[in-house]
Amino acid sequence: MEIIVLVAIISSFFMGLAIGGSTVAPSFAPVNSSGPSSVLRLALLAGIFAFIGAVHQGGNVTSMVGTGISSEAITLLQGAAILFVAAFLVILSVLTDIPMPTAFTVIGAVIGSTLAMGNQVEWVSVFQIVGYWIFTPFAALLMGYTLAYVLKKYLPEKGSEKKIRYLLYLSGAYVAYTAGGSAVGLAVGPLDALEVSVNYLLIFGGFSILAGAWLYSPRIINVVSFDYANLGPRRSIAALTSAGVLAQVGIFLSVPISFNLAIIASVIGSGLIEGKSNMEGNKIFSTVSAWVGAFFTSVILTYLIIIAFSL
Repeated sequence: MEIIVLVAIISSFFMGLAIGGSTVAPSFAPVNSSGPSSVLRLALLAGIFAFIGAVHQGGNVTSMVGTGISSEAITLLQGAAILFVAAFLVILSVLTDIPMPTAFTVIGAVIGSTLAMGNQVEWVSVFQIVGYWIFTPFAALLMGYTLAYVLKKYLPEKGSEKKIRYLLYLSGAYVAYTAGGSAVGLAVGPLDALEVSVNYLLIFGGFSILAGAWLYSPRIINVVSFDYANLGPRRSIAALTSAGVLAQVGIFLSVPISFNLAIIASVIGSGLIEGKSNMEGNKIFSTVSAWVGAFFTSVILTYLIIIAFSL
């Protein structure tokens, strides 16, 4: 039993580190690409805002992951299996460059473990989550286009440098804040079986996300900055703000979203203002296929692990 608890806690902390490094990091990349900045300071700011978001509004998604999908409370074995599979897929994503959205893998793992335990899946909640995932790219595309149009019309690049930089900081802080609130439940929701106060879980998850942002964001911010430099500051603001708003709506609905999904769609939408898109059709198809594959892979792997340990 102690080993299962240890695996669950370590996997949860690793998930928080991964979320901090991958999901939170891009939020301040446009600031770095717009001019000289201290990358370490940007990384720390991203982590702090993510921590605040996790503690302040992470309860909804945490509750959905921990108790909203399975008809029965998640056991320690389930929690450890869910987090282990999700963490494994994150590592696989890093090693192979195959995108494995954390939201997809964790929700899929919860479903797989629930089926393996012989419990009833709350399909209404699952359909609500999947429905919002399907809605997200279309909404992000429209919002990205609209915001890019407004910014291009009312905020010319020449003469508005200070305003644009201020908006970059503001959008970065907002995205980091919503990322913490949306994603912390993916890291700590499966720990519900520990019967620890949700406030303590949110603090633990928020700290692991902050640590991930602090440790890994500097490198990722530098790398991602080149992508945002190609977008330009106004399109960056439009893309990040769109993702942040959709994540905030998801938090109210207790639905975690994939920021990659939202940002890619909003980047495409903002690019249509210039009559172009940064994404090719084949790349979009392969990315979406990888996301769907990640979801079903997590279902199958978690199901098999639970069955194996139950024999």
